[in-house]
Amino acid sequence: MVVNERATKIEADPKRVWELLATHEGQRAASRGFVSSMDFEGEGLGMVRTMRTEGHLGETRVVERCETFDADAMELSYRIIDTGGSVPFADYVGVAKVIPAGAGACILMLRSTFVPVDMSEDDAKLISETNFRLFLDNVRTAATGGMNG
Repeated sequence: MVVNERATKIEADPKRVWELLATHEGQRAASRGFVSSMDFEGEGLGMVRTMRTEGHLGETRVVERCETFDADAMELSYRIIDTGGSVPFADYVGVAKVIPAGAGACILMLRSTFVPVDMSEDDAKLISETNFRLFLDNVRTAATGGMNG
């Protein structure tokens, strides 16, 4: 099993960062550069999102369901329910949590766990690390006013 964890401090209001995780438009802004489009069914707990990927992920479709959603704790998780036939992660679960870190700042923690499908753990972790890097860069930019999100 692969576990990928990363945390970074963001000089932005924690509620703004949470909006980027918890809202449809926020998620679209946070996924630029590796997700070409994202459609949603519902909101919050139980929400299903269908993503069409691009870039280092190639062109495919991935479907995830929101399994935990706690607005007070600013934490959520998603599980892949359809890999689209080409995402090499079995039983993928991704977690995101926003932790206040003083006035006007927060820590964004990301964690993913999964079993690689027909590839090495090192190669699979590299894909996940690239996703995290792009996601965190997008969140930081959007949260600090660098992109309309």
